Amino acid sequence: MLSLLRPLLLSGALLCGELHAGSSPSEPLLSTSWELYYARSARLLQQDEATLQAELQALRQSDFSLPTPTRRFGFEPDLPAAFYQSAAGRELLQAILSLQTPSGGWSKRTDMRIARQSGQHWGVEPNYVPTFDNSATTTQLRVLARAYNATAEPLYRQAFTRGITLLLQAQYPNGGWPQSFPLRGGYHDHITLNDEVTEEVLSLLYAVSTAETEFAFVDASLQQQAGQAFSRGLKLLLQLQQRDEAGLSLWAAQYHHRTLQPTWARAYEMPALAVMESASLLDFLLSLPKPSVELQQSIHAAAGWLARHAITDQHWHPQLRVLQAKAGAGPLWPRFAELNTNRPIFGDRDGELYYDVHQVSFERRQGYAWYTERPAPTLERYQRWRAAFNDAAK
Repeated sequence: MLSLLRPLLLSGALLCGELHAGSSPSEPLLSTSWELYYARSARLLQQDEATLQAELQALRQSDFSLPTPTRRFGFEPDLPAAFYQSAAGRELLQAILSLQTPSGGWSKRTDMRIARQSGQHWGVEPNYVPTFDNSATTTQLRVLARAYNATAEPLYRQAFTRGITLLLQAQYPNGGWPQSFPLRGGYHDHITLNDEVTEEVLSLLYAVSTAETEFAFVDASLQQQAGQAFSRGLKLLLQLQQRDEAGLSLWAAQYHHRTLQPTWARAYEMPALAVMESASLLDFLLSLPKPSVELQQSIHAAAGWLARHAITDQHWHPQLRVLQAKAGAGPLWPRFAELNTNRPIFGDRDGELYYDVHQVSFERRQGYAWYTERPAPTLERYQRWRAAFNDAAK
């Protein structure tokens, strides 16, 4: 399996080559900031692999083993601070520290109650290590901050600083974040809003930059860097909001990291408005104090789109996975809406697109959430925000 990692060392060079061949006349072939970014990514990836190779050589093994898989991380991330002062808390934290990559991040779907052994990979999916997908890395950093406040253990602070530094290093020159960093190639390199990747990174950086209670210990210089990264990320987020005939609408799930155009991820994740992710992102934007005029416009537009495209008197059957007429049901929204037309759109593993969810294979109807109620509480929160904001503005 070690051979799986070696081609990834070339990801920065390959990306540079692709972009060199396809750069637009108005863009420098490769600006220094992008060259430095790709070089940094390749260096961190090589650092991770070199550490694993050294362990394997010491063990006289040619291949690495994998840790234990689990759905999330195997632990409850919101435990009280006192837990980290206990023997069980220290044991959990030791396991979490052991699974931090040399580059500074963590994997997903890996049981982090079990300490990593020498010669073992840092995650069950090597091409996703480290990653920000499925709340990885941001979750571990929040836990370490809580643990440091509870114990004042320097190791927790040092690991936290390494992880935040990785988040800062992972930010593209244009302000976005990939799904995984160091870069892996393919859709992992897209600026990713899917699974709340961008939202959770921004939320953490904002908390660090404002020295919220659990992050008051963070060095002032690092707080400043986090604030600058947050501002660049928020600026890009507003730029990425899509438009239709009515004006601003929602956000796509992923964007090409250089062209900033909505693009494909997996075969059933097409370039489209990502309704569920946009609702979650809108919740975060509603939490920000003193929104700029541009941010206010963005919020109003996104909430307006959700209100206009709510589906009523329809029910998504949880077992049959079909859309059924049901008086009084809803509101409901499609997971994806077609760019420009706003029509519900669906996909399958073969890459085909459909406008009728019942044409999607049963396996993909079972394994993917094609309809969602997620925007409903967001619209309720928006109504409260709008009333409070209007009162404050008077």
